[in-house]
Amino acid sequence: MSPLVEKRIQQNTVPQPERETKSVKERVFKGGVTKGEKMIYSMAIIAMVFVFYLILSNYATMYTLNHEIQQTETNISEQQEINGGLTLQVKELSDPDRILDIAQNDLGMELNDKSVKVIHGNE
Repeated sequence: MSPLVEKRIQQNTVPQPERETKSVKERVFKGGVTKGEKMIYSMAIIAMVFVFYLILSNYATMYTLNHEIQQTETNISEQQEINGGLTLQVKELSDPDRILDIAQNDLGMELNDKSVKVIHGNE
């Protein structure tokens, strides 16, 4: 081929642009902890601490309430013993023979059977 023909062929053909190669950078996981994982772990730890706090505070409240209940039961049993003793004392003091003895000896009263009226609770 002649140089003119070659020149003409070169002019007719469209020169193709050179292909550019772009280097694509791929992220390679290096085994570290990502920011999202750190956020999730910290939120999980905060939630666990909060749950443990709730559990411990509930146990502390239950302990104090049980202690107060035991103290109240002790106070009730002591008061019942006092009340039982006072009931016995009332029965002893309200004995009719004792009242008659005090009236005759200490107060100087005399029993007049004619002026005594007996009232029964059944009638």
